[in-house]
Amino acid sequence: MEGINKDILNKDIEFHGVMGLVFIGEDIIVYRRDNKTKRFPLAVDILGGGREGNESPFETFKREVFEEVALNILEDYVVYAKRYQSIVDAKKSMFFIVVKSDKLRKEDIVFGNEGLEYIIMSPKDFILLPDGVSVQQKRTEEYLNFK
Repeated sequence: MEGINKDILNKDIEFHGVMGLVFIGEDIIVYRRDNKTKRFPLAVDILGGGREGNESPFETFKREVFEEVALNILEDYVVYAKRYQSIVDAKKSMFFIVVKSDKLRKEDIVFGNEGLEYIIMSPKDFILLPDGVSVQQKRTEEYLNFK
């Protein structure tokens, strides 16, 4: 399918992590980072994180989404995936994944212990936030322009 990098299912790829958009209807889930983190303290960010063990990019994103907001995403929900150079480790890749499903509902969200709060907002509003993580805002905008 156009717009989906099939490497998201490959466990043999060297990559650092995965970030992405989880849609609830027409809006996305973002969260405010806490001030304990070295990278982007108190900024508004999208869901995702670093690889653990021999996970594929999709498995990393699935785990991170569950840890952060207790939603269980499936491969069938992926509508877009792109590989980028990691901003954390220039020798590795990172992935940006977008998932959509009518089975993902706001009332099923249980916010984990990473960050201060979760927020549901439109992707366009996220792009315009003055305190958003700029690299993720750019990738979100690129996805919106792709559609």
